[in-house]
Amino acid sequence: MAKIQILPENIRNKISAGEVVERPVSVVKELLENSIDANANKIIIEIKSSGNEFIRITDNGEGMDRKDALLAIRPFSTSKIKKEEDLNHIRTLGFRGEALSSIASVSKMEIRTKPEEGEGTFLRIEGGEVKEVSPWEGERGTSVMVFDLFYNVPVRKKFLKTPLTEGRLILEFAQRISLAYPEISFKYIQDGKNKFLTSGNGKVEDVILEIFGEEFIDNLIPIENEKGDYKIRGYISIPYKFLFTRPQDVVFLNRRIIKNLSVTQAIKEGYSQRLKENFYPFVIINLFVPYDEVDVNVHPTKREVKFHKDREIIDFISTSIKSALDEYEQERRKKLFPKIKENKREINTLKLPLLESSSTYLEKSSYRFPTFLEFNILGQIFDKYLLIEYKDKLLIIDQHAAHERIRYEKLKNKKEKKLIQANEIIFPLIIEVSKEEKRILEEKRDLLEDFSFHLEDFGPENIRITGIPNEFINLDNFSLENLFKEIIQELASKNLKNLEEEILRTLACHGAIRSGDILTDEEIFALIKTIVDEKIPLTCPHGRPIIWELSKEEIDKKFQR
Repeated sequence: MAKIQILPENIRNKISAGEVVERPVSVVKELLENSIDANANKIIIEIKSSGNEFIRITDNGEGMDRKDALLAIRPFSTSKIKKEEDLNHIRTLGFRGEALSSIASVSKMEIRTKPEEGEGTFLRIEGGEVKEVSPWEGERGTSVMVFDLFYNVPVRKKFLKTPLTEGRLILEFAQRISLAYPEISFKYIQDGKNKFLTSGNGKVEDVILEIFGEEFIDNLIPIENEKGDYKIRGYISIPYKFLFTRPQDVVFLNRRIIKNLSVTQAIKEGYSQRLKENFYPFVIINLFVPYDEVDVNVHPTKREVKFHKDREIIDFISTSIKSALDEYEQERRKKLFPKIKENKREINTLKLPLLESSSTYLEKSSYRFPTFLEFNILGQIFDKYLLIEYKDKLLIIDQHAAHERIRYEKLKNKKEKKLIQANEIIFPLIIEVSKEEKRILEEKRDLLEDFSFHLEDFGPENIRITGIPNEFINLDNFSLENLFKEIIQELASKNLKNLEEEILRTLACHGAIRSGDILTDEEIFALIKTIVDEKIPLTCPHGRPIIWELSKEEIDKKFQR
C-alpha cells in the first residue's frame, strides 16, 4: 500500500515556502532526516570533494516500493502529514515533501530503495527529470546518491565557501545528528577515509567519546530535569574548562537540531556568574516540549522554531542548567575542602624559599585556630595567589577573586534584607558629571538609595555625595570617586535586574583584597574558612574561577616521575 501522497493545495499554502538547497550540507541534512524518519538504525554518510563530486546516504530503513519512489521525487509529496491539522503537532523531522524534488532539480541523482516485502526500485534523475526506472535487487532500505550538485545552476556554486569549509559544515552536522540519535549507528566516510563510527547502543556519552574524545567528556556535567510537560537532558561543560567567544550550543528540540536565540539566552542565564562576560560554554541538550507548543514551520530549512510559551521555556532551561552546576559545585567542594573538626590543633605550614620581593611565606605557627581544617597553608606567591596543600592536591586560590565573591554574597544578602546601612560623609565628595549623567542619576536615585548612596545636586555640572554604604567608609576620596563613576556607567542599563547585579559586583570588587596585598596566616585561614563554612560559590561574580587544583599525579608527571 502506497504511503506517499501529494499534498493538496490548501495544505501547501500553509507550509513555510521553499525547501532551498543552499549548499552540500543542505543535501546531507535532508537525506539524513529522511533516513531517520524511515526508522533506520544504521546510516552511512559518504562524501567526496566536500560533497561537490558526490554525496551518498545509505540506510536500512523501511524503503519504498516503485510507486512511492516515483512519487517521492515530486514536489509536496510526503508520507508524514495527511491533513491540515497535522501541522499543529509535527513529530517527524521532515514533513514538507520538497526535499528530494528540490535536490533532484539541481543535481544528478540515483535512488536505490527496497521495502521489507516486494521488489526494489532504481531511479536515475537528472535536473529533476526521470531518465531511468528499473527493478533493483538489494537489501531493505534506501540509498540516495547525488552527483554534480548545482551542475545546472552554476551561479549557485559561486556562493559556496572553500572545500575545507563546506566539508567541515557537513562533518559538524553529521556529528550533531549522531548526538541526537545515539540509538542509530552512524558511519561517516570522507574521501574514502572513515572519520567516525558510532555504535548505536543508545548511550549519548559513547557518541561524545567517539566524536570528541575522552578528555572532552571528562569535562562535561550530565544534566537531566523534568517539570510538567517539559524535559531536558544532555551534557554541559564545566564553567572554567571550555570557553568560547561564540555560542557553542548543540540544541535539539524533540530531537530536531535547532537554533533559537531564546534558548541561547537561557543557557547564558543558567551559567550566570560562572562565565566571564562575552564567553560561552559548550552544551549538548535535548529539550522535549509538547508538539502543540512549538511551531517548526516558520523557516524554509526548519532551523528556527517558535515557542508558544517562550518565557516558560527559558526559565526551565536556565533553572535546569543552574541546578546541574550547583550540584556539580557541591560535589567538587566536598572533594576540594575537608570537613571542619571542632578540636583544636596546631597547624604546621611549610617555609617556601621564594623571592622575597614577590612572595610571603609562613613559618611554623604556634597560633591555634578556633577550628581545625586538615590542610597546610603553604604561603602566598606573587602577592596574589594562596597555596594550600590538602591531601594529594595543591590548591591555588586567587585572593582577590575569592574575597570579591565573599563580599558579593554578603552584600547581596544585605540588599535582599534591606540591611545595607548608610554612613554620612563628614566632608561630602563633589564629582563632576555631564547633563546626561545627571539626568540618569536623578532617574535612578531610588535605586542608589537602596544601596545607601545619598547625593545632592551641586550646580549644573556637579553632584555632591553625602552618604555611602558603611562597607566603604574606609575608602579614600580617589577610590570612592572611581567607584561612583563606574556605577554611573552602569546606570544607563535598561534592565533593572542586570543593573542591580552590576552594582553589587562593582561594590564587591572595590572593597575586596587586592592583588599585591600581603596577608597574614590568620587572614589566609579566615578567607579559606569563610569559603568552606559559608559554601561560597567557586567563581567570582564576573565568572572567573577562585580556586584551581593540581593533583600530586599531575605534578609528578611534570617532573617525569
